[in-house]
Amino acid sequence: MSIYHCSIKIISRAGGRSAVASAAYRSGEKLYNDETGIVHDFTKKGGVVYTEIMIPANAPAKYLNREILWNEVQKIEKRSDAQFAREVEVAFPKELTREEQLKCVKTFIDKNFVSEGMIADFAIHDTGKGNPHAHIMLTVRGLDENANWMKKEKSVFANARDDRGRPIYNPDLPSYDPKNREATSKYRIPALDENGKQKTRIRKGKGTEYLWEKINIPMNDWNDHSKAEMWRASWAEECNKYLSRDK
Repeated sequence: MSIYHCSIKIISRAGGRSAVASAAYRSGEKLYNDETGIVHDFTKKGGVVYTEIMIPANAPAKYLNREILWNEVQKIEKRSDAQFAREVEVAFPKELTREEQLKCVKTFIDKNFVSEGMIADFAIHDTGKGNPHAHIMLTVRGLDENANWMKKEKSVFANARDDRGRPIYNPDLPSYDPKNREATSKYRIPALDENGKQKTRIRKGKGTEYLWEKINIPMNDWNDHSKAEMWRASWAEECNKYLSRDK
């Protein structure tokens, strides 16, 4: 019987890690790190049998270059605790041929990640000791229609309050639209002072301005716990396509 394995973790600067170094190790390549000036050389690492970068339609072709891709990621992620990439590690059933491994993992990546706007850098490792597996490094920011990295969060008007009266954004409700105030004004939550009255401020030349609650929400749902369960189920589904019922 095949043994299932699919683990998901984050590669971040917080632990002193580097996206470039991580990519070099997994691909078995030599990559220059613009941020540190260090050359990460893992060309003598054995067991790397295949590597590839898969990009969405709106990503520039330059990101098919591993060194350029991950240096760009490190450049845009400026925080000391910034998340560089999400890594999904999956094990292949030993019954799969190399051709089936490649088809299986590429279908999995395209269906779950590239189609959602992520860039995927993957490497198949197989030392011949019965543990073939793949490391999939995924970008955590999307790209806009002009191929620019998008923000991880966006500021929106809160459109509801929770059971404790705190402002929240409920995606199931309409959002306030300044171009359609009449229809959406009730979905804007006033910012209240300690007396329960709406806060205001005086703006030079514009008079009194009423303040409304705003909150930051993720630009995508890639960090949702539900996604992890979906990805894990999807990997099982893809692998099972190549296995007989008893496997």
